[in-house]
Amino acid sequence: MDKHKQVFSTTLALSSLLVAALTAFPAQAEMSPGYVYDANGKVARDSNGKCLHTSAWSKENANKECNPELFPEPKAAAPAPMAAPAPAPAPAPVVVVPPPPVHKVMTFEAAALFGVNKSDISPAGKQKIKEYREQVRAEMDSAKTIKITGHTDSSGKAEYNQKLSVKRAEAVRDYLISLGANASKMEVSGMGATQPIADNKTKEGRAKNRRVEVEVTGTAK
Repeated sequence: MDKHKQVFSTTLALSSLLVAALTAFPAQAEMSPGYVYDANGKVARDSNGKCLHTSAWSKENANKECNPELFPEPKAAAPAPMAAPAPAPAPAPVVVVPPPPVHKVMTFEAAALFGVNKSDISPAGKQKIKEYREQVRAEMDSAKTIKITGHTDSSGKAEYNQKLSVKRAEAVRDYLISLGANASKMEVSGMGATQPIADNKTKEGRAKNRRVEVEVTGTAK
């Protein structure tokens, strides 16, 4: 064989061997110094299938294939807690509207209740007061206050008129109590001739001024 041909053949053989060697170890660059590799570049395993470690093995150079316990899968993020439902709105307060107050005033002429210069109620006068009380009870659920005020005309002395107006108011109060009215709700007063509602110079006017007013305030039914 020609000398030049022999050198070319030798060079070609060496190149083939180099290529074969590189092909046989494709993962050479990824080999870890912590493991033993076989001729095929794969990690050698013992009879139990476990990877063989070298003395240089450490967690830092371990691979996932041989030591998967060192490469835990990332845990999925816990779902965000659900927001608590908004509290139900408080019910609107119930507004209780009190019944409207009832104000009733009854004026009794003195002649209808009493004799001349008397404070004793006549039978006819008692009947009128009783009828008035029944009217009030039909309209009111309850009475809050009962004001009884006596009045006289301007005839006679003022001191006498004052006393007579009080006595007549008290007589009406006592009769209402006898009918069942609540005494604790009553207010009694006498105004004498100080609050006329008509002209005291006439007979008719004086008759109107001699009176007893019963004013009841309460709640409607």
